[in-house]
Amino acid sequence: MDRFSMNGYLWRIKFVNPNDKMLMDRTGKMTLATTDPNLATIFMSRSLSGALLIKVLIHELGHCALVSYGLLDDIHKVVKPEYWILAEEWVCNFIADYGAKIFSIAYSILGNDAWMFIPYELDKVIA
Repeated sequence: MDRFSMNGYLWRIKFVNPNDKMLMDRTGKMTLATTDPNLATIFMSRSLSGALLIKVLIHELGHCALVSYGLLDDIHKVVKPEYWILAEEWVCNFIADYGAKIFSIAYSILGNDAWMFIPYELDKVIA
């Protein structure tokens, strides 16, 4: 089981059987992965591999970021309650689908320090 910290929150990743009940999402649908903020755990199907594993992990890390940085309240302010889950999923899909490309371009512009420097500096500018 892997562990990581995000904004002071300790999270863990647990790989489970593809039919494990922890892979059932909030709508009752079986999925490839879920993030449980109460357990501070990402549950991922052992069936995942390759590019799909990476994309799903990044998506779930997006959920961790929304919780760890208190961003769910921001979604709730601008989206009707019946769309909260859909909006959260859209944000996490955006990160998984486009995040790497965005940082790749930043890297090509700013050089070797971009991967570590950009998130740190953005936090300072936004704060």
